[in-house]
Amino acid sequence: MIQKPQDIPAAFAAAFNRKDMESLLALYADDAVLVADGTAEVPRSGLRAALEGFLGLPGPITMTLRRAVVQADSAIVFADWSLPNGVSGTTSDVLRREADGGWRYVIDAPFGIRS
Repeated sequence: MIQKPQDIPAAFAAAFNRKDMESLLALYADDAVLVADGTAEVPRSGLRAALEGFLGLPGPITMTLRRAVVQADSAIVFADWSLPNGVSGTTSDVLRREADGGWRYVIDAPFGIRS
């Protein structure tokens, strides 16, 4: 369980680098949306398939927290990430503190949001 929103980029990177799908899925709220390419929204029901595509990329991934803004039970987190093949981006992620006290993605936008 993620205790602070600032810790989610490191938790994602650790699970990605272990190729641990179950740990990745545990980082997402039941109603989470992944904006995988910056435009298309993938609902929780399609999350496993989308993450399998990410896990197929060469690792390890590195993630560096840029900023987290927390207000009550909501947060927005920005982190830079990169892969050895030159693919990189800056996440724009919305998190929520869940009933169990852990923080989870509600919106995961690894490339930010494009119009």
